[in-house]
Parts: sequence; structure tokens; C-alpha cells
Amino acid sequence: MKFVRLLFLFFPFVYLGQIPNCVPIRGEYLWMSETEVSNHNYHVFLSSISEKDSLKNLPDSEMWSKRFRAKMPMEKYYFHHPAYTDYPLVNITYENAKSYCKWLTETLNHNFLNQKVLVRLPTENEWKEAAKAGNRYAFYPWGTHSMRIEEGKHQGRMRANFVRGRGDFLGVSGRLNDNADLTAPVNSYWPNDFGLYNMSGNVSEMVAEKGLVKGGGWRNRADYLRIDKQQYVYSASPEVGFRYVVEVIEIPQPKKKPKPLSLNKKFFKQYFTEINDTLSFGKYEVTNELYRMYKEDFIKNKAIYTESIKDSLWFDLFPYSQFWMTNYSSHSNYNNYPAVNIKYWEAEQFAFWLEVNYERVFNKKIEIRLPTLQEWELAASGGLKNSSYPWGGPYARNSNGSFLANHNPKMSESENVNGYDTLSLNNFFQNHFTDLEDFDGEAVLAPVNSYHPNGYGLYNIAGNAAEMVLDSNYTKGGSWKSKSYFLQIDSKEDWDKEANPFTGLRVVMVKKEN
Repeated sequence: MKFVRLLFLFFPFVYLGQIPNCVPIRGEYLWMSETEVSNHNYHVFLSSISEKDSLKNLPDSEMWSKRFRAKMPMEKYYFHHPAYTDYPLVNITYENAKSYCKWLTETLNHNFLNQKVLVRLPTENEWKEAAKAGNRYAFYPWGTHSMRIEEGKHQGRMRANFVRGRGDFLGVSGRLNDNADLTAPVNSYWPNDFGLYNMSGNVSEMVAEKGLVKGGGWRNRADYLRIDKQQYVYSASPEVGFRYVVEVIEIPQPKKKPKPLSLNKKFFKQYFTEINDTLSFGKYEVTNELYRMYKEDFIKNKAIYTESIKDSLWFDLFPYSQFWMTNYSSHSNYNNYPAVNIKYWEAEQFAFWLEVNYERVFNKKIEIRLPTLQEWELAASGGLKNSSYPWGGPYARNSNGSFLANHNPKMSESENVNGYDTLSLNNFFQNHFTDLEDFDGEAVLAPVNSYHPNGYGLYNIAGNAAEMVLDSNYTKGGSWKSKSYFLQIDSKEDWDKEANPFTGLRVVMVKKEN
């Protein structure tokens, strides 16, 4: 009962799929607390842990007097008096902040069924991204260079809690209308476009890089409130607090289950498109849902040895990849995404399974398999001659400048990350994985029916997931990690036939002579 009561005090409106007191800052997998952690939040934390741990994590209230070399009433009242309940927590160490995050991780995971999260301090890049709130040119979180509101009913009021001149704190700053003598309540002023309060001003905020604080605070000049500004504070301070991010590791399955896939005549007729009299191609890359159906069928019937999809191959490939590792192949949200992390022999076995099901439905002998190189290039051309890309023309963008496939525009043609060198790719992604939807619409994989089909009605024949070719140590079409060169019809990427997060498959159907 104590746990439930504390949880209600901290999060009065907890419901599945949402993160209380937080807003999403990157898709559905990274959230940030709307406000700095308050004294109230921290009191809940201290009251829910052991007495020994509580004493170890107490704020060092004496820092008020140590910092200003004079006895201050804040030393006695700031953390303990009800008047400061909603003010930002200060005077704690980096280790105290991490202890709070660990506790909150356990608290949320205990309460969320079928959802797992990791609460932690944001990295500097995450903090900056959240502060900019989608405006890459933002100088301050509010998007302008002015420290005052420029128009409307609040015209002339300060946008943040900071110092304008000498002595502008300790009881006199109210005359300059920021309405704060020292700190201000955590939901003061106006949130940025993500809904985050006091990203600049009030208190400087710790980030994951130990000692680094961001955003400036009540005792800083305007220059320190800039998003790009760095400060270093290595001990507890009355000027430093923190806010946290919540990285979603596992998302809950929807309450209403999607309609299951059925391998009937309608499915097969819609799935394949005819290239010529004998050859038909899958319109789409093989999806997670279809591949999962195949795995479950074999497991149920114990027909042939089969391996589980190697979700572990996502791990640490790029920031937030643990979300993909936990959810991608199994969650219904990704049913319509391409199946990846599949070995060559498993793809062959899948094609045989699909062939058996087709023959069962139509009572007709056909062959379903991976395409040959010549078949793949014929289908990729879309009926066009001498075209570099499946959509025609020599460019990866359309006339409006939009990319026509899911690939890696950040990788220049001179960068040497060819094939599937995971270590080199990991190093690349750690430095370049910064945009939720990247320049081409997706940061990682996209649904199989994304972008526009080529002349034969084939979706993502270039980009998204690279595609296996029959009896070949290479893939065709490029993937979400490939530079634009590999989107070209005649390009190849070396492949060792082992599973990886970039390679999927598309099957062909060949009519047999009677």
C-alpha cells in the first residue's frame, strides 16, 4: 500500500503507454520530464527508500551558506518548507541524481505492465535537441534571440529566470519582472514547443556527461542560457538541479489485437505482381508479420529446424537501438515492416514454406524462391531502359528535393563503410544518428509500402532493407544504412549470408510448365 500511495502522490494520472510528467522528444522511444525535478518529487523518492539510502541521498542544504559565505534562511527552509514544494531541487550530487533515476526506473517498471523503461540523465546532445524543440536554428529554447516576450499581452516580460545586472538576486530581482528572487517554481514562465519548462534559466541542469551542466540558472547572465553553452560544476550547488529522460525499452501490445494474417487466395493475388508470362514478384519486402507466421508454423508443427530471429544484432548499433532489439520483430506496431536479421538459408526455407501454402490454396504447382540477379534487375527497372534507379532518372530525389527511398543521406559517397562492417557502422551511427526521421523520412526502417512503387508496382525495391539474391554473396537495392550509390539498379553490396539488421528479402514466383 505504501508503494501505491507514493506512486499516486508522484504520478496521479498513470496510464499505460504514456510517461507521467513527461513529453516525447524523439518518436515513441524517448521522453523528457516537462520540468526540473522538484523538491516534492525528491521527497517522494527519499520516503520510499531505506533510511540508510535516504540519508546518503539528502541534499546538502549547507551549500546555500557555503556558496554565499553567509548564513542564509534558505539553508533551513528551501528543501523542507511547504512553500518551496514545487521549486527545483538543488544541492545534490551527480550520484544523487543517478540514484533518483534508478529508483524511478524501478518505480515505473513496477507499475507499467508489458512496458519497460530506463530513466536516466539526458546526454548533452539529447538535452540540446529537446531545448531546440524541432528548430535546428534555435539560439534559446523559445526560438528567438530576445530575452523578453516581444508582443501580445505578456509583452516585455522576461522569458526565463536569470541575472540581468549586479546584485540581481537575493530579494531584488522581482523589480525586473522575472518574478523570482532566487529559483522559481518548476512550471514557471512558458514552455518551449515540446512542452518543456525552464530549459534555460531557473537552475542549470546536469546531463549524462559528469560535471557538465546546461541551460544556465538564476545566477547566470543571459549568455549562459544559450543552448550551445557549456558550464562545468563538479559538486552540489544551489544553482544546479536536473531533469531526466525516459528511454522506452519495451512498449505494450495494443489492447485490441490486429486481425491475423490469412494466407488465402486474396492475399496471394494482392501480394504478387506479374513481370512477364512466367515471373511474378512480391510487391513488398517480406514483413515481420508474414515471417513471424512462418516461424510460428514451423515451431508448432516441428517440421524443420528453425532459429529465432537474432534481435540481439540490434544491440548498441546506434543510439536507442535497444528499443528496436526489444520490439521490432515481435510487436504488432511493426507488423508491416520488413523482416531483417535473417540468414540466407532461413530465407530459402521461408520461400519453400510460402510455396507450400500457395500450392495448398490454389492446388497448382509453382516455385517460390529468392530472385536471381537478372530477375531482380529486370523487376527493379520497372520496365524502363537504361535507368540508374528504379524510379527512372539519375537522381535519388524528386523535383521537389524529397528523397525517393529510405537510405542514408548522411553518408557521403567518399565515406568508406561498405558492405556490413558492423564496427565501422556503429562508429558512424554514434556520430550521425541525430534526426528522428532523418532527411529521407525515416531514421531506421520504414513500412514496406512506404515511398512510391516503381513501374511494376514494387515498393522499396531500392532502399529500406537490402535484398538477398539467389546463390550470391551480395545484396541488391541498398538499405537504410546505405549511401545512395547502392540504390542504383546495377550496384551490389558484399554480404556473408549471415543475419544483420540491414538485410531482408523479397520472393519471386515462377510458373511451372504443365
